[in-house]
Amino acid sequence: MNQSNSQIAIGLNGISKKYAEVTALHDVSGAIYDNEFFTLLGPSGCGKTTMLRIIAGFESVTSGEVVLYGQSISDLPANKRPVNTVFQQYSLFPHMTVAENVSFGLQMQARDLDFTRRRTAQMLELVQLDSYAKRKPAQLSGGQQQRVALARALAPEPKVLLLDEPLSALDLKLRQSMRVELKQIQQQTGITFVFVTHDQEEALTMSDRIAVMSEGRVQQTGDAHSIYTNPSNLFVADFIGETNKLDGVLVDSKEGAAVCRLRDGTVISCSVNRSDIAANTNGTLCIRPERLGITAVDDPAAVFGGEVERFHFLGTDTQVVIKTSASDELLVRVQNTANNQLGLQPGDRVGLVVDTASAAFLEE
Repeated sequence: MNQSNSQIAIGLNGISKKYAEVTALHDVSGAIYDNEFFTLLGPSGCGKTTMLRIIAGFESVTSGEVVLYGQSISDLPANKRPVNTVFQQYSLFPHMTVAENVSFGLQMQARDLDFTRRRTAQMLELVQLDSYAKRKPAQLSGGQQQRVALARALAPEPKVLLLDEPLSALDLKLRQSMRVELKQIQQQTGITFVFVTHDQEEALTMSDRIAVMSEGRVQQTGDAHSIYTNPSNLFVADFIGETNKLDGVLVDSKEGAAVCRLRDGTVISCSVNRSDIAANTNGTLCIRPERLGITAVDDPAAVFGGEVERFHFLGTDTQVVIKTSASDELLVRVQNTANNQLGLQPGDRVGLVVDTASAAFLEE
């Protein structure tokens, strides 16, 4: 998506929210673009659901402004906003059929009968439930109920669809398949989706862009690749995926390329999260487990030497835990392929090579 040519769907201008003495959101600003799958990602209590509820109109702002397609909606009640919400609990009407559930919002809008029938049929076809139109919610699986809730929310043609952890009640396999379906539905409808989750894999799989939140603040916004490979701070590096963290001191930095020294004296090339970090600054060197490679202990390319402690078989790959000479435990992920048999045992001495382009020094 070329964001420079995209219309802003939602503008968040200095949003703060306080509950008595507790501040849930601190001066949050940003833009969500038209036809974007945008995710608010963070741990419980970070403020992501509060932000979603403010956009929906279920919560008022303490200060700041929400702008929807150029119009301020901060003072607009929820039922007057052209947005719909899919909640974690789908809240389908048990006494209604699937078709009646989907058409409910259209009936509340007093749309004519022919349009309501056509639109309901269109939405059921979109979520692949057209053959289930006459069933009741109790006759559906969890994934099917989730699709009905999605079709019901999409039927009135909202400008924005808000989704508050709608997949969390599903089992793993169903969650994985629904991620793909949700993304496809968003692309087919062209509606802006704002998705809330604490699940990193969900966010990385579906999102055009992600806002990582912590303690009521947005820590970093970007696409999945940039957030994973170039975290802006230690929280983002630690929260998104796995990372090895090593204490170090920045020796030198120039135009993003840097050198740091670890506590055991190891000197390693790396990148920095900010170009203005001064030499001799304490920080943390972050290396993703898949960016480490196991080699012979006497390999000249080895940056670290260590001893194999244990293995964790994870199906597609194996996580190897190696204790270095500085007593740091490093995680290494090795793909389980026919040509990649480790042949290692706990206690074996090994060397570790590092993809230094992916080693990031983050200021404390």
